[in-house]
Amino acid sequence: MSPLSTQRTLRTPRVLLALVVVVASLGLAACVKPDKAVIAFLLASSEADRWKTLDRPSFEAHVDESCRGCDVLTFIAEQDADRQAEQFEEAIDEGADVIVLNAVDGESGASLVREAGEIPVIAYDRFLTGADFYVAADPAVIGRLMAQSLVDAVGAGAQVLMINGAARDPNGVAIREAARGVFARHKVKVLHELVPRSWSTAAARDFVVEHGAELDRVDAVFASNDTQAAGVAEAYEQLGRSGGARPFVTGQDAELDAVRRLVSGDQGMTVYKDIRTMAQRAADLAIDLMLDTAPDDATTYQEVPAILVEPIAVTRGSIAQIVVRERVYSLNDICTPTLQQACESLALR
Repeated sequence: MSPLSTQRTLRTPRVLLALVVVVASLGLAACVKPDKAVIAFLLASSEADRWKTLDRPSFEAHVDESCRGCDVLTFIAEQDADRQAEQFEEAIDEGADVIVLNAVDGESGASLVREAGEIPVIAYDRFLTGADFYVAADPAVIGRLMAQSLVDAVGAGAQVLMINGAARDPNGVAIREAARGVFARHKVKVLHELVPRSWSTAAARDFVVEHGAELDRVDAVFASNDTQAAGVAEAYEQLGRSGGARPFVTGQDAELDAVRRLVSGDQGMTVYKDIRTMAQRAADLAIDLMLDTAPDDATTYQEVPAILVEPIAVTRGSIAQIVVRERVYSLNDICTPTLQQACESLALR
């Protein structure tokens, strides 16, 4: 049975009446048609650098390379669910044949999936109930990686501040539950916990500042992504914490600034997700859905067909083996003039 068989019936896009699939000279499947196919790519925010430096350009370039005659309409909601709803309607009005949706939150995103009717919706990086497909790294695996890295760094029985993902984000919930499972096994005590409305730098900073007087007994701060980890770093600076006085900090996304914080010692770990591959798989999948086909390697996540990339924990000692080797960033990107000495100590020069 096809992974699509359990989802709502897909329409036959208007452009497929004249669709021909050919093999391009580089071995890529290319769509050739007299009319334009329209793929809408809706992003929740541009606050994290990854969205504008990795996800968007990788997705747009891969569609352009793989599907001649396809147009990509990209929208950025800047964490405003109402704005994303308007953009979603605009995408439909513009004739979107497939919508790739990185939702502002799970609740509003699931509502948009229902409104899409027969238009296929791919949930991108944030799980949405009822989507036709989900492309991401498993958030539970990410949560376990972060929590285990924290325990490995500071030991069992640690005392931590916990900054969760956005309250209405299913990924944030999955990360929290997975991390809590690791903490329970290693008797890690959560002194204070934040469940913010968004994954914002400001909320994370203010939370740590609020509990700054207790940092002497805090071993680590569990930040659920690198945007929040940036807020923790800002809080440390505001509180006059430096060097060894800073509790260990987690994160995810392997943003460039986060990798630099690993080098400087201001962040303890991050999680690398092959975002370029993730974006490219979402682009391929959008084309597949226009052809009413599905990839052979699809799995299932919470009853939704899924393409899941494997996340990898990154620490100071594995930057070269993971981030540099995978060509996520160059040494010149990472090793700014102020980080030259630290890079040399990590054999990054």
